[in-house]
Amino acid sequence: MEASVLGCSPRRAESIPAKMPMKTNAMASIKSKTIPTKNYSMLLLRDIYYINKNLDVGMGDLLIDSESGRIERIGKDLPAAGCEKIEGKGMLAMSAFFNMHTHSPMTLFRNLAENMRLHEWLSKVIWPLEKKTSETDIYYSSMVAFIEMIKSGTGCFNDMYFHMEAIARASKQIGIRACLGYGMIDLNDEGKRDREMRECERVLKKYSNGKHSELITANVAPHSIYTCSKKLLTEAKKLAGSYGTTYNIHCSETRKEVFDCLGVNKCRPVEYLEKLKVLDEKTILAHSVWVAKQEVAIMGKRKCSVSHNPVSNMKLASGGEIPLPEMFDAGVNVCLGTDGAASNNSLNMFETMKTAALIQNQFRWDPTIISPKQMLKCATVNGAKALGINSGAIAEGKLADITVLSLDANLQPANEKTLVNAIVYSANPSNVKHVIINGKLVLKDGKITTVDEQKIIDEFNKRAERLASASDCGAEI
Repeated sequence: MEASVLGCSPRRAESIPAKMPMKTNAMASIKSKTIPTKNYSMLLLRDIYYINKNLDVGMGDLLIDSESGRIERIGKDLPAAGCEKIEGKGMLAMSAFFNMHTHSPMTLFRNLAENMRLHEWLSKVIWPLEKKTSETDIYYSSMVAFIEMIKSGTGCFNDMYFHMEAIARASKQIGIRACLGYGMIDLNDEGKRDREMRECERVLKKYSNGKHSELITANVAPHSIYTCSKKLLTEAKKLAGSYGTTYNIHCSETRKEVFDCLGVNKCRPVEYLEKLKVLDEKTILAHSVWVAKQEVAIMGKRKCSVSHNPVSNMKLASGGEIPLPEMFDAGVNVCLGTDGAASNNSLNMFETMKTAALIQNQFRWDPTIISPKQMLKCATVNGAKALGINSGAIAEGKLADITVLSLDANLQPANEKTLVNAIVYSANPSNVKHVIINGKLVLKDGKITTVDEQKIIDEFNKRAERLASASDCGAEI
């Protein structure tokens, strides 16, 4: 989203404390009613349909080493001694989704303001609310986001926001895989730029490459070309290189962004980033719905990744039509994301896959233009590739980030010919029965196992009500 849609309101860089505040009583108690689980070192999914690394359907046993977090073996009649066993009849195992563009704490602002133009929505609702948020607010709103993500089959998210300690703490407690990007904005203010770079590097030192938790890493996230100076954009890329991490930026989201770039820089946004030498295989461009053919060629040449957020783009009336077939042909690594819950208004990757496919069919007048297998690859394999994570597919040696679907009536008939199509066009979060992340069952029989979901929601709602009443926001704003 445009400036501050990611939560980067103009005031926030000056107000971020260096450390997460002390645990509140509410925070300390969220694990008190978690689902009891036996301490097995292995997990066996028995006789289950699964989507293999080629995105074809197989049937067999999946043996998962919960200690290493990896898929140990795939086969038939694997030994079950010492394993926690899940009978796979009537179920399908697939890679957990990669939600490749999120602003997770913005669940706090969900459904507060609808039918507004972007800049009015920002200035009248989002920015005023963000000025009133605390780090504890961010913690609970992130927790609610992660509950929704896990219960809709997501195992990893790529975030851009602030108060990163709060987000990291929540993600570690619930057990979701996270790539955290501190969203930087300097608005050509040299002092602000220096502060943003220092804060970004502090986050990198703490979280990059799994230093804090094997589930958490960090990237560099300058917000956009219109909120970041040339120096910030280039220095941020150098910083990303020094830590070997990804460079995550909003790009070509609106027509206004493109026209402004043409007016100021005499070139389009991707061309501008190419001139700054920040495009390569570790660059993730969020949105990119207003790109020209020559920009697609540049993105392919540099092996960039794109995070397509179709639902948010339509809801905000961003316009444009992302050229997915041309991106595929050029070698662009296309991923999918939901954007924040304030502008989507869900974190549902099933909806995202289906919408992304249908948009192309509709506007190209061609139902053959995008295959379900391509969409599933965008939601799984390509996300893992963009972040350099050894998962995104069910294969021996891969990290065990797995979503198990119940093959309910909406997915019938269920067989090897129909199941990939069913995931993209028919499935929804109600089908998600189990989610395994890093070899651990974080969702079992539809219930979060790691935290007390209801206590989190209760505390979250108290905070959401306080913020809404403080800013005089409501559904009819």
